[in-house]
Amino acid sequence: MLLSREGLAEGEIALRETLFHTANGYLGLRACFEEGVPDGVRSVRGTYINGFYASAPIFYEERLHGFAKNQQSMANLPDAQGMGVTLSGETFSCFEGQAERFEQTLDTRKGTYARSLEWTSPDGRKTALAFRRLASFDLPQLALIRLEITPLNWCGEIEVSSTLQGDVTQDFDPNDPRKAHHGKKLMDVVGLSAKDGTLTALVEARGSGLRAACAVTHRWEGDIDQEVSANAQSAIALLKMEAAAAQTLRLTKYCVYTDSRRFPAPLASARELLESAAEHPFAFWAMRQEEYLGRFRGETRCGIEGNDLLDASLEYSAYCLLSSAGQDGVGNVSSKGLSGEGYEGHYFWDTEIYVFPFILLTRPQAARALLESRALMLGEARLHAREMGHPKGALYAWRTIAGAECSSYFPSGSAQYHINGAVAHAFLDYWSATGDLAFMERTGLPVLLDTARLWLDAGHWHQGAFRIDSVTGPDEYSCVVNNNYYTNRSAQAHLRGLLRLLEALRGTGKSEAELGFEPGEPEEFSKAAEGMYLPLDAGLGILAQDDAFLRKQELDLGAIPKERFPLLMHYHPLFLYRHQVCKQADAVLAMMLYEDGIPPEVMRATYTYYEKRTTHDSSLSECVFSIMAARIGDTEKAFGYYRRSAALDLENTHGNTGDGIHAANMGGCWMGVAYGFGGLRIGETGLSFRPCLPGGIDGYSFTLCWRGSRAVVKVSRDGIQFDLTDGAALPVRVYGETHRLAGMLRLPLA
Repeated sequence: MLLSREGLAEGEIALRETLFHTANGYLGLRACFEEGVPDGVRSVRGTYINGFYASAPIFYEERLHGFAKNQQSMANLPDAQGMGVTLSGETFSCFEGQAERFEQTLDTRKGTYARSLEWTSPDGRKTALAFRRLASFDLPQLALIRLEITPLNWCGEIEVSSTLQGDVTQDFDPNDPRKAHHGKKLMDVVGLSAKDGTLTALVEARGSGLRAACAVTHRWEGDIDQEVSANAQSAIALLKMEAAAAQTLRLTKYCVYTDSRRFPAPLASARELLESAAEHPFAFWAMRQEEYLGRFRGETRCGIEGNDLLDASLEYSAYCLLSSAGQDGVGNVSSKGLSGEGYEGHYFWDTEIYVFPFILLTRPQAARALLESRALMLGEARLHAREMGHPKGALYAWRTIAGAECSSYFPSGSAQYHINGAVAHAFLDYWSATGDLAFMERTGLPVLLDTARLWLDAGHWHQGAFRIDSVTGPDEYSCVVNNNYYTNRSAQAHLRGLLRLLEALRGTGKSEAELGFEPGEPEEFSKAAEGMYLPLDAGLGILAQDDAFLRKQELDLGAIPKERFPLLMHYHPLFLYRHQVCKQADAVLAMMLYEDGIPPEVMRATYTYYEKRTTHDSSLSECVFSIMAARIGDTEKAFGYYRRSAALDLENTHGNTGDGIHAANMGGCWMGVAYGFGGLRIGETGLSFRPCLPGGIDGYSFTLCWRGSRAVVKVSRDGIQFDLTDGAALPVRVYGETHRLAGMLRLPLA
């Protein structure tokens, strides 16, 4: 896929910085203009490492026990993107003179971003400039910027001032609760140097004490003079050459970033990696990038036929998910990936519910790394449980980077206990998809066991049912409620899954005590699971979102002006809490994840009821409604919701893509095809499908990896085709009937 934008659009600078960002799961760079932009033009100049953060105390005028103590923020790193260009004494800027043939492109198959233009200076000199960059998947600490300059109607001196800027601040917006309130400086420069053609910076993140290093050097073709220097805030390489008309200067900037969470001596490691990387030209790294992405496409092949926008969005989403997901057991998936600072780089339950399915069913090794990242946070989850008043067990933070809760507003933060269920859901799905019992015993069981203990303490027995009070479900417009259906159902699935795992581990000869269970715990887990209260309104024939939702006052969403959405930006939380209004899918999401035992008529009625009361103010919502519309047989609605969800970032429909991509929605883009149109369900017994084909597209395909085998599913007007491309034969259930997939399997579309 080639994502392209033509022409210089001043109002789209920040948006395009997001869309064209380059990242590799460890390192991310926004697609900022190397030469910078004038004051007053919105630009978010950012470079980020997954899981690298600063910390600061959260200040409360009235602080009560257990409130989150410290904020963690993904820190903007030293800026190595800077490359000022002077052409025969005139400073290049897209905002002066005339920029013609201006184009920005991201090639998701090559993993490179390019910006090219012909610039006519105020004095009439014409010059072709081309910038190309990548963040290497082959060496995740490496980013490269390739600059080509060709004088077209003049000759003279070309000067490039390549900088490594240590004095950086964070993006902010005091009027948007989804962003930092003010422009904080989160890094202190420990040292900057310029020596032997290499620029280096070592910085320390405030509060966390984590350190990051950046090392930069340059390689070029032809005769160039270089001078390097450094001051307290920046290091500079000044490169000069005399150029004739039509002679091209080619310059490559090598930038290596390291951090102390992965490297004990980050500066020494950065220098070492830089020296090795600079032995190879840009073409070498570009070739390795394309080879890597070729393998990735083979593993994750997916597509939509008959709608170019949706097909492009699906490929772009898969590429961005790869670019966002940590693969080292430390980094996870920030809600904005590595493309921006929205939500301060925090990890949410978005990873497990929305992003994880794509990674699990295409690249299970990468999925395991995400689970290892969650397991690394277990100690902090235990501490969080104690802060919340639970004598044992673990409660994962709703928003975090290193494991501690970072939400200062507990009603829609710490109260979201369903994060435990999301983490458990991912571990259990991993077990189903891979059969990796050794990993589950070593890494999964400690997480599942301690998070299950939390449910027993958070819930209580009343009138013969196990109830969980004072929690917040996915719908953040209904906070601190009793018996949120989604939370209770996810807790039930969690407890049942843990007991299945215990039974499997008993089969290896391990006792309950050896596995870490306390006497009588399995029986308590089983009793709570089977006695779980799941609210159902018999009169309406629907799942009740919680004990109070259906008794609240109705809110006429149609009477609210469009400019007052999203509601959280214009209404006090209490106004929202007392009305029947949903920010996003809640009970509908529960049906998507845990549909077993829900009668079809209840599913349809529940969908219809909450659809009328859901604003979709969250990007997590429309993809779920698309999937559920497909499941209840309304393919027209399924396509409508999918169309809006899939185009969210490419068309900036929420108006905030400039702050970063919506990574969870991108996972939902893939799920909408596989889980929605394809009717995919995964469970203990294997894979099942109920495909449909909505109007608006001619067909679709997606790839699945299950128990070491890989298959491609294709659906068109001609029917359903399964192709086993690797591994042993698989049983698949299609429309309730089991088939053996050993090569190619063709079936009619219902």
